[in-house]
Amino acid sequence: MKKFIIAISLAIPVMTLVAFKGGEGDKKGDPLKPQGETELVDCLVKYNSKWGETCSQCGNSPDTYIVYYKNTCSKKLDVMIGVQEENKMLRLSTFYGVNPNDTVRVYACKGTGKAYKWAREAGDKSYSFPTQQQANEAVK
Repeated sequence: MKKFIIAISLAIPVMTLVAFKGGEGDKKGDPLKPQGETELVDCLVKYNSKWGETCSQCGNSPDTYIVYYKNTCSKKLDVMIGVQEENKMLRLSTFYGVNPNDTVRVYACKGTGKAYKWAREAGDKSYSFPTQQQANEAVK
């Protein structure tokens, strides 16, 4: 009887959470984890990164961090990628209409080796990418 009561007391809160969690949720939530878009973010696969590669914006600095991402899904995507600079701010780059198998190149002139990504189906205005301030605050 004691095990039955413990099982019920654990099951009720879990069932309540499941019952109220459904739906797409508020798209104004955590800008690092847009609800309903997680699978699209997974389409962006980092396939290469390099330190010190020549960059037209950074010159020949050995601190330049360059990252390459590929859209591995069959959908066309709008993507935003933030590469963290030494001062912990993100250098954001946005690309619209990234075709399947296309690649994007992003960089930080004095990078930390960290990058963050966001994705939505191309043209989907129901999900907004974070602003510079929101992105920087979210990764602190």
